Order: sequence, then structure tokens, then C-alpha cells
Amino acid sequence: MSYQEFLKKIVNMERESLEKMRLVFILSVTLVFGVVLQQVVFSGGGDAVAKQDEAPQKVTASVVEIFSEEQTQGDISVTEDLSELTERLQSTQEAVATEEEEETTDSVFLSSNTNPNFLPIRDHDVLDITLETAASMVISEDGKILHQENIDEKRNIASLTKVVVAVVVLENLDLNEIVTINQAAIDTDGIAGRFNVGDQFGVEELLKIMLVVSSNDSAGGFNEHFKLKGLDMVELMNKKVEELGLSNTHFSNYVGFDEPEHYSTARDYANLILYSLKHEKLWEILSIKDEIIKPENEETPDKRLISSNKLMFGNLSGILGGKTGYTPEAGGCLMTVFESEGENGRAPVKIVAVLLGADDINMRFSEMERLIEWVRGAYIF
Repeated sequence: MSYQEFLKKIVNMERESLEKMRLVFILSVTLVFGVVLQQVVFSGGGDAVAKQDEAPQKVTASVVEIFSEEQTQGDISVTEDLSELTERLQSTQEAVATEEEEETTDSVFLSSNTNPNFLPIRDHDVLDITLETAASMVISEDGKILHQENIDEKRNIASLTKVVVAVVVLENLDLNEIVTINQAAIDTDGIAGRFNVGDQFGVEELLKIMLVVSSNDSAGGFNEHFKLKGLDMVELMNKKVEELGLSNTHFSNYVGFDEPEHYSTARDYANLILYSLKHEKLWEILSIKDEIIKPENEETPDKRLISSNKLMFGNLSGILGGKTGYTPEAGGCLMTVFESEGENGRAPVKIVAVLLGADDINMRFSEMERLIEWVRGAYIF
């Protein structure tokens, strides 16, 4: 049977049969478009998306052409329904694209997830965990949230602030620069550095003192050094979080003192730590357990550093480093980066965990251990 004879046969059918046929056709087209739309939404590559977008347009054009001819011969309103269906699908695609764009711009410094296996996979045989902290978040290196509790609650983050100081230092100073400690630095509340006026340290060595033993006076030394350069260190810290799109974070000091305008959230801080992973020197320092620091001037004795992060001395493997913090208002705070082994030969995955507001100094460590063990059991990487 020729194509024209086939068309004439369709036109001669009774209206009831055509209505049924039209319904079947519309449902079929809807199914096809649904499958294509799913591929578009979950596709990881731009070229694949472009090809998938092109395919439904070609299908639509061909179908409209055929049924327009049928409508002329048999007065059937199929193209009208098809046109409406096409508009709805196009609107849905635009909405999905807009939503994806908004999600991308929320944290512009995070790489987009293009993992074709949609890893990690949640093992729902492992029940969810609830921690004895005010807020907590776990996020994988590709930006997937693995755990969250009160992640947008603004809180003081105590000495976790010093990681932001370190980022600003690494991005504005040379590691070989010499910082001279003055009285203003020594007068900073907290004497973990045990400095004397005139002590001199290279930037890298002073960073170690600030981060490993959480020295407030080391942070004060950096602040004084920035002043000599005509720079405001706190202003640079706020500029950095603004650049990263961390709108729920603001600093009013460089130590982590309890002040109304000094705050962050578990979400913002976790994303900041993801950004910080690009600074290898920072994470070399944050992984130190015990080290001897040599000052630049001979009259200043060497300093031995022992990490304030008890998690570094525990039994858990794969801990890459972290930072502690505590003030009466902030409570116990702890940030940790650890690895979880990939299954079936896959590479280990870096994971950021943030705890804010533990009731006491020791609870932050026990709760972090619980959280790390839970993540490793609850997800397949």
C-alpha cells in the first residue's frame, strides 16, 4: 500500500476511531519526550545535551508535518494537541535548565558533578545519625551533601576562623617573607605562641604555629604584618568569602572571638574548606601532629608544636587534617577532612566534615569519630 493510499484510508475512518488513534499517538509522543527529557536532565556532558535537545525537535517537526496533512484531508485537530504538548515539554526543559543554573551559581567555586555512576550510593540499611552538636555538615569533594543538621544556622565558629586567615595569608604573602612579632601581636588575647618582641618567623613557620596549636598571637602577628603593607586582614577575609558566594558568613576579627558580627554556618564553612583544598601547603600544615619550628633569629629558641586536634592521634585511618575551635559562646567546633576508600578499585574520595556547637571540648572529637564512621558505613564510594 502506498503512502497516499494509507493516508486516504486514515481519512475515511470514522471519527471515533480517529479519536482513539489520536489519544494513543499523544501518549506515545509524551513517553518519547519523557525519556529524552530524563536523558537531558541527567546527562553529564554539554555535547550530549545539545544532541538530545536536537533530537526531540526533529521528531516534533516530522510528526507535525505528517499530521498537518492529515488534518487538511480529514479535519482532525491533532496538531493543535501536539503543539500544546510540545510547549509544555519545552517549558519543563527551560525550568529544569534554570534550576540547574541557580544551583551552580550558589557555590561557583565547586566543580560540577559529572559522575556517571551517581556515586556515592546511600546504603539505607544504615540508619541516619543524629549528633550532640548544634549544627553539622558532611560534603564530598564533588559537592554532594552526605549529612546535614541545621546547616544554615548562623553561629560563631571560634578558631576555625584561622583557616580563613591562612587562606588570605597564602593568597597575599610569599612563604619566604619574614614576620617580626611586635607588642600588639603579643597583646592578642591568648599566648599559645609564647613570643617575645622582636621574634622573627617565616610566613610558613608562623602559619604552622597559628594552625597546629591554634595560636591567637600568631594571627595577631599576621594582622600586624598586613598593616605594614597597608592592608586590612579582616577586610580581605570578608572579601574572600564574598567572592566565594558565602553570603551567611562575616568576620569582625581574625581570631574567632565571640562578637555579634562574627559568624558563619556549617554549609558556608564546609564550602570554604572545599575551596581551601586547592592550597596544598595549607593541608600539609593542617596534617601536622608534632613538629619543631625554627625561628629566623638565632636568639629565639626553637618551638615544639603538638597539634590541638586529638583526632590526629586517634585510631581512625585516612584523616588528612583539620582544625579545632572553642569559645564559651561557640562551644566546641571541629573541622576534619578525611578519605573514604572507593570500592572495586575506585580512587579514595576526600570528604569534609564540620561540627559546630558541641557542649564541651572533648565531645567534638567523639562526635566527629561517630560521624566519620557513619559516613564510611552509610555510603558506597
